[in-house]
Amino acid sequence: MVSATLIKKLDQLPPDLQTQIEKDVDKLLKKFTNVELLDGNQTVRGYGSLKGKIWMSEDFDEPLEDFKDYM
Repeated sequence: MVSATLIKKLDQLPPDLQTQIEKDVDKLLKKFTNVELLDGNQTVRGYGSLKGKIWMSEDFDEPLEDFKDYM
């Protein structure tokens, strides 16, 4: 199993390198899975995460009164 082999290799590294690898893994997770680790908690961000929190007025595409002289 890949994870068991990887853990054995990580255990052989000095603690400062293990910390650096952990930071690198966090960067990869954030880049490829939209997961951000904050104080050990995972916050998932991605497409659709703001659904229902943003709205657009029904008359958004209507001409503005301020520009009627230019139209």
